[in-house]
Amino acid sequence: MTRKDYVLIAAALNRALVQAQAKAPYVKLAPEGVQYAAEWLSETLVRDNPRFDRERFLKAAGVQS
Repeated sequence: MTRKDYVLIAAALNRALVQAQAKAPYVKLAPEGVQYAAEWLSETLVRDNPRFDRERFLKAAGVQS
């Protein structure tokens, strides 16, 4: 995978998180589910590419500040 792929995935997770947070009163666990997905995916991506910047990815996904 390339950096472009990682950026695309992080952006998609960020959009999912924003939507989940907007619906949080109705779907209480949705934001947490997106956060877990981002964290698990980042663990997989770091195994795929040792130079993968997990912290940067999670920030781009919106699940870490």
